[in-house]
Amino acid sequence: MSLILAGLVLAGTSGALVVGRWWAKRRGEADKPGADEGGRKDAPAEDPDEARARAEVEAEVPRPSDDASSSNTPAPDAAASATAATAPATRAAEAAKRRARPVTAAPRVPLDGFVCQLGDVLIRLTGEEAWLAGGVVLSEEVPVAILFVAPDADRDCAVYVRARPRETLFWLEPLDPSAILVGGEPPSSVEHGGVRFDRERRLPLRPRRIGVGAPDVGDAVVVAEYASAGAERLLLLKANSGVVRAYRGLELERSSYEVIASGDATL
Repeated sequence: MSLILAGLVLAGTSGALVVGRWWAKRRGEADKPGADEGGRKDAPAEDPDEARARAEVEAEVPRPSDDASSSNTPAPDAAASATAATAPATRAAEAAKRRARPVTAAPRVPLDGFVCQLGDVLIRLTGEEAWLAGGVVLSEEVPVAILFVAPDADRDCAVYVRARPRETLFWLEPLDPSAILVGGEPPSSVEHGGVRFDRERRLPLRPRRIGVGAPDVGDAVVVAEYASAGAERLLLLKANSGVVRAYRGLELERSSYEVIASGDATL
């Protein structure tokens, strides 16, 4: 152990002497007058020990240009990692902007006294849905019925609702009116598709269109409601302009459909 320590001390001392000799020689050359590049080119070659000492000193002295470039220039892996880290945040911000965009919907027109409103969605127990995008409000002194249209349904659909206390509604499909009414007043009874319908109500009313897609029935209309012996119903609208619209379908009890109010979540 003592021999190892002695060897290390001797080696360190020799290295220090060599380095000291090299630095002393360099200072002496710098102090000579007229020392320039040409003189240094003509100087004798370095001693091997001096060259080794100079290499050791230069290796220990850091290069300023290398340090600056390495500290200011990000490594390729670091740049790629930063880009990958910011990508999910960017995508999340874009998704939030899309969710914040306003969704076009039917304007809500409050209609007191009815089981459903413009913009609501009706869902039957059978799974059929109807978005009430538009309609015709039928009034005497006050609204007594509304004929809603659902253009986004799987097939053309209309929903006829009457003012409370009635909570049943007619789930209808349009018919060719010429099969119901040829001319004149709505008859007291009609046969269609082998089913007899008897007229239950005949009302002269004033129509007012709301929402989008509502049929144009002029400024005055006669509404005739027909019922079969079962749940089938028929509706006839005759405008003072002569335009006739006819619908046939089923009367649904309140327990056989659900109303999703406009603006409520359906998830």
